[in-house]
Amino acid sequence: MTTPFPVLRLPYLVLMPILEQMEFMERITLSVLSKRARMFVKLLKMKCKHINLRLEYNTVKMNVCFDNDEELSVDMYTDRLKVNLKHGKDHISWWPGSLPPMDYVLPIMDVTHCKSIKKLIFPKVYEYDPAYDTTIPLLTKLPKVDEVIVEDFTSYIFSPDSPLRNVLRIILPVSSAVTISDHVRKPKYLREIFKGNFDAVNVQLLGDNDWRFPLNDLRKTNAKTLKLDSVAFKVEDLNLYFKLWMKKKCNPRLEYLSVRQEGNVNKNLLLKGLNAVPVPIETKRTFRISGNVEQLGWGERIVVEFDITRADRRQATIRIGTHGTVCFYVWPESTNDTTNLVPNQFSFMRRFSFSSTFYNSFIERFK
Repeated sequence: MTTPFPVLRLPYLVLMPILEQMEFMERITLSVLSKRARMFVKLLKMKCKHINLRLEYNTVKMNVCFDNDEELSVDMYTDRLKVNLKHGKDHISWWPGSLPPMDYVLPIMDVTHCKSIKKLIFPKVYEYDPAYDTTIPLLTKLPKVDEVIVEDFTSYIFSPDSPLRNVLRIILPVSSAVTISDHVRKPKYLREIFKGNFDAVNVQLLGDNDWRFPLNDLRKTNAKTLKLDSVAFKVEDLNLYFKLWMKKKCNPRLEYLSVRQEGNVNKNLLLKGLNAVPVPIETKRTFRISGNVEQLGWGERIVVEFDITRADRRQATIRIGTHGTVCFYVWPESTNDTTNLVPNQFSFMRRFSFSSTFYNSFIERFK
């Protein structure tokens, strides 16, 4: 029979060297036992690069990435009240008893000095999925989410019976970006998201290739960066949108727009009436874009590039790719700023207004 040793009652100068000698998994396991234990483990300054959360059926998967490329995987099972930790070849499992497994997310964020979730991923929407109800207490405590990704996005999530309606109502106000992929059945349900003050909105339509993104919806978008992957558009509509930008009658926050169509783009029709100035392809110029933006798809390259200028001297560049991609870059407002940077690979910076009418209308929809 072994006698428990009260390690946390040791003097600070004795306790800290002991914690420093512990294995990584031992530190994490100790940190979730109590607030006092977490306070001491936090002093070890185990900083992580980022944390991703993935909500699958009855499971919350947490992936913690560190600067040295090491990863900690935490699987929390909401139906079995079980937690699995895996770090390299080390693996620990335990049953926390009455403590909900999701309560381990915030302590781990705390001891790894992580202030936000980089990606919160919903792989699939299950009808009447009870797992969403069990994760709501966790989601209400998340301070910030850099990007919400809904991989299976249908009009069902906006119906009164959707298991995601309460989740999105909680998450969207603390999110900087939204990625919506897979079959969007009714685009009208996405318009409220397009109007939100997000840093970035990425829409990937993989279903109906005959669907066209309406000019009116494009005009009302409010994101700083907007990507419409695999979305066919009318060249005439995109030309009108650029003319509205010239007249300052569309999204004033826009920094980057990327759209695609099947086949080659009619350059003359796209640039009609814009007084576009051609730029030699060999000209080396880069642009400052907030957020994680991929410029072109696999195997695609820029064919032609043009500059357009508004009456207030604000400039923008239109680039046309080989596979029907049109990229629109808005230059910094200051005419003296010549240090435009290429779209970077850093996380989205949050610039969100809680007073947005979008969120008010979004919440009213589900009351």
